[in-house]
Amino acid sequence: MTPKKFDNFFLGFGLCLIIPFIIFAFTWESLSGMAFQDVSHWINQPVFLNYVIFCQMPSSLVLFWGYKTERWKLCKGGILGITPYLMLLFYLFV
Repeated sequence: MTPKKFDNFFLGFGLCLIIPFIIFAFTWESLSGMAFQDVSHWINQPVFLNYVIFCQMPSSLVLFWGYKTERWKLCKGGILGITPYLMLLFYLFV
């Protein structure tokens, strides 16, 4: 059995932690029309909850790809990388 390329815990962790933040940083001002300073005002709005879910979609695609190609270390790191965003979603739901 040969080792699979891209089957790395830290790769999954880094991708799933950084990708949503990068998407948020590049799309916040264009989609909302607000500056970054206004994020604290929008955090309690229902639209922000949908926006956080939108930013997490590429991380979910990374996890899906890792699962379908049986790259389990990548998936383990990805789950840990998505955890802060899931905790934010649980906070916003309550």
